[in-house]
Amino acid sequence: MEKYQALVEFILKNVGGKDNVLSVTHCMTRLRFTLKDDSLVQKEEVVKSPDVMSAQFASGRFQVVVGTQVAEVFQVVQENLNGKAVAAVEEKKGIVSTLVDTITKVITPVLGILTASGLLQGILALLTATNVLSVTDGAYIILHAMGQAVFYFLPVTLGYTSAKAFKMNPFVGMMLGATLVIPELMTGLTSGDALYTLFEGSLFQTPVYNTFFGIPILFPANGYQYTVIPIIFIVYVGSKVEKWLKKVVPAVIAHNVNSFLTILITVPLAILIVGPVTNVLSSLISAGVSGLYAISPIATSLLVALLYQPLVIFGLHWPISAIGITNLAQSGVDYIFPMSFTANFAQTAVVLAVFLRTRSKDQKALAIPAMVSGLFCIIEPAIYGFSLPVKKRFAFSMIGGAVGSLILAFSATKMYAMSFGILGFAAFINPESGSMNGVIMAIVATVATSVVAFVLTYTTFKAEDDVKDAEEKELVKTEVIVSPLAGQLKPIESSTDATFSSKALGNGILIVPESGEVVSPVNGTVETVFPSGHAIGIVSDTGIELLIHIGIDTVELEGEGFTPLVKKGQTVAQGEKILEVDLEKVKEAGYSTESLVTVTNTDQFLDVISEQEGRIKAGEKILTVIPFNNQTELTTLAEVN
Repeated sequence: MEKYQALVEFILKNVGGKDNVLSVTHCMTRLRFTLKDDSLVQKEEVVKSPDVMSAQFASGRFQVVVGTQVAEVFQVVQENLNGKAVAAVEEKKGIVSTLVDTITKVITPVLGILTASGLLQGILALLTATNVLSVTDGAYIILHAMGQAVFYFLPVTLGYTSAKAFKMNPFVGMMLGATLVIPELMTGLTSGDALYTLFEGSLFQTPVYNTFFGIPILFPANGYQYTVIPIIFIVYVGSKVEKWLKKVVPAVIAHNVNSFLTILITVPLAILIVGPVTNVLSSLISAGVSGLYAISPIATSLLVALLYQPLVIFGLHWPISAIGITNLAQSGVDYIFPMSFTANFAQTAVVLAVFLRTRSKDQKALAIPAMVSGLFCIIEPAIYGFSLPVKKRFAFSMIGGAVGSLILAFSATKMYAMSFGILGFAAFINPESGSMNGVIMAIVATVATSVVAFVLTYTTFKAEDDVKDAEEKELVKTEVIVSPLAGQLKPIESSTDATFSSKALGNGILIVPESGEVVSPVNGTVETVFPSGHAIGIVSDTGIELLIHIGIDTVELEGEGFTPLVKKGQTVAQGEKILEVDLEKVKEAGYSTESLVTVTNTDQFLDVISEQEGRIKAGEKILTVIPFNNQTELTTLAEVN
């Protein structure tokens, strides 16, 4: 490791010294420094090292790209810091942080359609409230279907995004989600005469309507429509199954059977495990709320208000709603719904505060429809787009909701119908006496909730809350990568080099060249030209890091047959000639000419889509990079298709 000692000392010196380092992690090609004072970094000096391909601030950390030998360099970093503040290769996070990060990553790509759905439902609510439409009108039925579709089929879309997050076949993820919401599953497993009842007479009493080869199926009474957590958990399990199958199933039949086996194994496991877990949690929540209310209505209001929004994320708010529905059906008055009535206003107030403080154009653009949706009690866009990604905001929303809930509890305010959002105030009118006292208290509670959530969010907003958003948007602008060579296009998985075929150096494409003229696939800056001339690293103007690698093991030619036409730090235009290769000389020396173009920072993008196999000309599209930005993603996918 002595050969990396000078490099490590050089890097540590230019990141502000050892004392400036809080922690260090690494991925496939780069060191990621978390520093006390970012201003001490001498970025221009760092990139002067011939062993450093690139350096940049991203996601709140200073990242130094040193290539595939990063693990060895990282080991020397550990030795130099004596283990101080050096994290593992994968940073360990708490369960809550990991769960929140995963949910955010899965939900972010669908925020746009969630917001659109919320707006549709808000418009429909106004049209029905003003008697423009009735529930039997054809226009109402169509608009209602449009507004409900994304929520009803949420497990399907999240099956796709979860699969991308857990690095499994996204279409298998969609199939897992579709299986959960297919109507015959609900009707076949929760209707008709029960075969028997499990745990009869206990808190967990559950009717069993069907079995799976004799194993009782405990399917949630409300199914999995509108839920988030179950599909994420199921796809996670599916990703492990798929990974295991790739190890044990022979490659010759893997393409045809792996997806089939993944679904065959995962779905029964999901239904037999997730269903019972959901039922148990639902029973505990329902019994807990009812029992606590009998002891202290005030304490119950506080607890329900604090937990309601997290329960929405887990899809476990239905047991609370079931209590309210039962109360309304039996007596025409309810005490449960007022406890969560102000939750959507709390989320809306948080979004408003972010809208006024943020510098992100994307956040501002999403904020307005998210607030409109929130006013009509569609809070998913607010939760997943604004409050949950910055956990303190979600806490502020919970606190705000609790304030409103306590006001309604202390004033013993009840609801006489199940209605929420700005149209829900009418549900506080006493139908017998016509008293408006409940409406007045609901308005007071809503104002208090909104003020608390808004003030807490607005006054604690920090510029760094926008850093990650700004950096990612700066980094991942959609870009089409063109071919640097003319030749035959093949999947990167078919490469004879295991490092490339396993995508250890990122996703990309393989080209069997027919010409030795190599051009730049993007507009960008040359970050490295290997001494042997066989590989060139380029960072595009939008932050995409590309490696153009000509031949397999051609580094051993020590430059023979390769004539680089650019140097490190040089700006290049897409299509500009950067390298000449004598392909015949490479072949005569006994080396394969198969060449690779990889996106080495693939982990920072939602997807890298490659073109199909076939002959390609230099300058024709070979890759499309899809960012973690929903609107851009949709546009790019449309272009690709």
